[in-house]
Amino acid sequence: MSNFSFIDAEDLDSALSHKSGLQLVHFGSSLVTSCNFMRRSLSIISSEFEESLPMIEVELQLTQIEVVQKYQVRSLPTILIFHENQIKERLERILLPAELRQFLQDTVSFHAVAEIIPNPEDKDA
Repeated sequence: MSNFSFIDAEDLDSALSHKSGLQLVHFGSSLVTSCNFMRRSLSIISSEFEESLPMIEVELQLTQIEVVQKYQVRSLPTILIFHENQIKERLERILLPAELRQFLQDTVSFHAVAEIIPNPEDKDA
């Protein structure tokens, strides 16, 4: 079972602010073959990340200039990993399902450890 949410680009800010933790956003277009390939790769592995990485699918029209600029979408497909409304990882290339799985496992593991280890800059002076 997939854990994708399909939303309009205009609703992305709201969707990101309603959840804490990591979230994946796949910007794609049904008119771009590579986006369809990436969507299939994500759907193959998405059930493995249901608890740790909710996935949002955004059908992006390149005429949606504000969204393209805000998230710096330079090509399609683009995958962004957010934490607390901040972009933590960016992927702008096509990966096979096994490669994508490894990338997402590494990303989830890294950011889970980063939450556990305190940032020295956050200490009171």
